[in-house]
Amino acid sequence: MQPIHNPQIDLRYWILISLASIFGTNTGDLTVRLFNLTGQAWFGLKHLGPLPLLIVAFVAVYLIEKKDRRLGEAYFWTAIILIRTAATQIADTVNGDLGLSLVYLIGGLALGLTYLALQWQAKRTKPLDPVLVPDTTLTYWLTMLVAGVLGTVIGDELWHIMGLASSSLVLSVVMGILVFLGHKSFLKLTALYWFGVLFARIAGTAVGDWLAKTVARGGAGLTLEGATLLSGLVFIGACYFWKRQQHDQHDQDNR
Repeated sequence: MQPIHNPQIDLRYWILISLASIFGTNTGDLTVRLFNLTGQAWFGLKHLGPLPLLIVAFVAVYLIEKKDRRLGEAYFWTAIILIRTAATQIADTVNGDLGLSLVYLIGGLALGLTYLALQWQAKRTKPLDPVLVPDTTLTYWLTMLVAGVLGTVIGDELWHIMGLASSSLVLSVVMGILVFLGHKSFLKLTALYWFGVLFARIAGTAVGDWLAKTVARGGAGLTLEGATLLSGLVFIGACYFWKRQQHDQHDQDNR
């Protein structure tokens, strides 16, 4: 994506990434539920149905963005939500429908994330930009997808071990501390940047599932539809109302 469409790496960025992870957890589950109402499934994999549509939507966003010269982050955050939604469905497919070994699954995804992060790092022309998210190439988005799948798998396992309420609270507090202490410093290093993205997805999975599950299952008692509406309104509201004056000024100075 063009630099004019990339967000600034700051406190706002990390909070939005965290909110997007919650929203993406809910949209991933909701789109699967809606797709399954049609009675269709790809090769019997009930969580994979909407994935082709998400791929088409992402490609459309990616191609349209390249022709748009207007300032704004809508393309970036739309792509993030599509990636997060797809990550939920892929994780549920490999961890649930296919029942792959958890150890091998987490290990393989971790190795894949490390390899892609190193590839992204090697192909960049400058260090991690202290102002804007740099080089949002297809490698960047693939790395974001793998981080999302891995985070979803780990998040699901943690809430099954710790319980929904406990895992949501603990992981949210840890994510908050990580962002508060690191958004001006260590989270701008490539390796820790991707760790931050991964952890946001882990915490977002727990919180999103907590919102959508019944009280009897340890959740907040909202329906999946209600949880998706709530997390979506919070994410979109934060994107819209939390202004980006420094980002816009930086863009204007470099045009």
